[in-house]
Amino acid sequence: MQNLPINHVIPELKEHLKQHSRLVLQAPAGAGKTTAIPLALLHEPWLQGKKIIMLEPRRLAVRSSAFRMAELLGEKVGERVGYQIKMDSIQSKKTQILIVTEGVLTRKLQHDPSLADVALIIFDEFHERSLHADLSLALALESQSILREDLKLLIMSATLNTTALSKLLGNAPIIQSEGRSFPVDRIYLDPKTPQPNKKELPFYIHKRLLKILENEVGNILVFLAGVREIKMVEKLLKESRLKNISISPLYGNLSKEEQDRAIKAPPKGIRKVVLSTNIAQTSLTIEGIKIVIDSGIQNRSIFNPLTGMDRLERHFISEDSATQRAGRAGRLSAGKAYHLWHQSKILLEHETPEILQADLTQLVLELAIWGSSDIGSFSWLDTPPPTAINHAKELLFKLGALDKKRNITLHGEAMNRFGLHPRVAHFMIKAKELKVEYEASLLAVSIVEKDIYRSGFRVSNIEEQVLILHDIAQKNSVNTTLINIQHAKYLLQLAQRIINRPLNKSQIETASLGILLAFAYPERIARQRHANRETYLLANGKGAFLRRDDSLFNSRFLVISDLDSHLTNATIYKAIALTQPQIEEYLQELIVEQEEVNWNEEEQRVEVRRTQRLGSILLKEQQIKPHQSDEVTELLLEELEELGLEALNWSKEASSLRDRLNFISYYDTHFFANIAPNIESFDHYLSSSMDTWIKPYIEGKSSIKELQRLDLKQILLGLLSYEKQQELALLAPAKIAVASGSKIAIDYSQPQQPILAVKLQEMFGTKTTPTILKGRVKLMIHLLSPASRPMQITQDLESFWTNSYNEVKKELRGKYKKHYWPDNPLEAQATSRTKKFM
Repeated sequence: MQNLPINHVIPELKEHLKQHSRLVLQAPAGAGKTTAIPLALLHEPWLQGKKIIMLEPRRLAVRSSAFRMAELLGEKVGERVGYQIKMDSIQSKKTQILIVTEGVLTRKLQHDPSLADVALIIFDEFHERSLHADLSLALALESQSILREDLKLLIMSATLNTTALSKLLGNAPIIQSEGRSFPVDRIYLDPKTPQPNKKELPFYIHKRLLKILENEVGNILVFLAGVREIKMVEKLLKESRLKNISISPLYGNLSKEEQDRAIKAPPKGIRKVVLSTNIAQTSLTIEGIKIVIDSGIQNRSIFNPLTGMDRLERHFISEDSATQRAGRAGRLSAGKAYHLWHQSKILLEHETPEILQADLTQLVLELAIWGSSDIGSFSWLDTPPPTAINHAKELLFKLGALDKKRNITLHGEAMNRFGLHPRVAHFMIKAKELKVEYEASLLAVSIVEKDIYRSGFRVSNIEEQVLILHDIAQKNSVNTTLINIQHAKYLLQLAQRIINRPLNKSQIETASLGILLAFAYPERIARQRHANRETYLLANGKGAFLRRDDSLFNSRFLVISDLDSHLTNATIYKAIALTQPQIEEYLQELIVEQEEVNWNEEEQRVEVRRTQRLGSILLKEQQIKPHQSDEVTELLLEELEELGLEALNWSKEASSLRDRLNFISYYDTHFFANIAPNIESFDHYLSSSMDTWIKPYIEGKSSIKELQRLDLKQILLGLLSYEKQQELALLAPAKIAVASGSKIAIDYSQPQQPILAVKLQEMFGTKTTPTILKGRVKLMIHLLSPASRPMQITQDLESFWTNSYNEVKKELRGKYKKHYWPDNPLEAQATSRTKKFM
């Protein structure tokens, strides 16, 4: 057995596993736990012909661990040590240790919840907190509690808070192992050196690499955020024409051979530079690394349940990750770690668990298959966010995977058997009905896997990739300068596995691709807002943007599988064109036909349109004649309330009545007790209570023009009983008889002070000021000339006759000689006529 730090705790670990079914092991990177622990347990009595399943977070780690263990046993992979990942499995009846990716364990638990042939599940590198690891542990704990008390669970972690993990496992014992690593000199950016930005970073790393290669010895491991950055640094290094230097990219999308080349020691006399994503952070041993250059940056996919979309975020790694990365330089000897950030920079202690920021649709479907949609009934180290859970349940309901009670349906069970994201599994089932499974399989792998184009080449039209895959499947020639043939062939293997038959269809029906994608993403069907414009409206109400130089530009309808999560004008990355007839034929159940009632501001009227919509997208509309309905009435009333009382056509008689009632409300609120108690003013009542007094007369009408034909006088009188009408005539008469015998209208437009505008001659003989409201209110008298021009305003006629009349008389005699201007007005005869007719 190798002399590994983990060996010191193996006896204790064996003893605990004999007595306990749950155990936590904390061991730093480099302790040797991944290979040593499973091999040390091969002969334990509790194994008794059953298997050990060990979970690894990455496919590369699964394969490398299996080959290393088999090598230590002097066997080939597939004998006592085997592995199983997507599209690749080597195992046999002899296999006692099966290393799998986390999703494989979930499948096994769903197929056999008791895991009858398994004695122990080892969760390796649990500190990475992948979504599948959390789900697998939750299901395994459920299985152990209900079906398999003897099933043992061993959680192995390098940096995680093991106290919290032990508590989750019912206070399981914790074993700690010391690591064995050589000292690593951790070097940070000089405080005077600015932090390189995204554009500068590849050039900065290239410059630093050249200096290290010239002045230091040993192989170098460089951590970069993603494939694009790796390709840029690789290109710069190759352009430098370095001698005896091997440059090895390392990321998940590479072939087995390319990944193995990056891991293995280089030929004698050759130095290796490995350019890696965080795939090399844990689990893998890359031979001969003495120097680490850490950009400190990583790309993470963050799901936003409010938009239903993922976004790729670039941010700094945690302190845990920085420590693990640096430790790669001290596996075999003393080393150096160059951190490309300032030592004063504060990093998060731990990475945010994926379960807190991922799309949980697959997790919710798995739990529904398991038999429960109650998230709280499972054991979680971090409880999944309710918003993400609710989004997942709603989506699964729309896809037909869950019923109204959120229980699994037969369709949902069929979807889960594909092992694909529920959206994709849904359209695969639909494809079978439409007899286009071949096309659907090529579309599926084009969505769920990275595309086949070489770095820097961008194509948004998914149909183009599907056509290229079809050509490769049919052995037609393709442009290899733009296409990664090896990756394309890998996708074809996946596609063949999805439909479980050879890809031998000579003709491809590309017309089906758009509608297949629409089955998966109905809320991301988009319509171009205006011809020759870059903007689109999605069915979910959000906006999207497509570049003018895109081959899909000016497509009237698109269905989008990939776009950023900006709430307005998100950039479209991957899409397929489709047509309105396709939408109407295949998505009829999603189209809502209804009558929409809207207000035409310019015409001041309600308009009714019969529409067909797919979410927020208008497919068809037809204007129809408004008919009597509560919706039409309410909208017209709402707009009238907004416009106010003056939008109505107030006749002279209606205005007079309205003014009289305002006057009454000013002095006697009790008058309106049967209409509106504690009335502020009659106008206020009219404005604030239109739904009471005018609504009955609005029904059947649809425009302000029609309302202007209403007889408002009769409507207002309708508010008053006969008795109240008689009382109004007594308290606030419309007209008053004056001394000449004329009946003069009273002006109530100023409710606090009504006005009587009357020719002075018609008031001769009137000693006191006329009153209304049973004598409580004196009228304001506007005394007029024969030409109806105001000569005097008074509320005290007696004083006017005594003090002002003579002066007014002099002026009037001069101007109106034909009229009668007596010296004693109180004794004179009131008249509206000239002297000739008196």
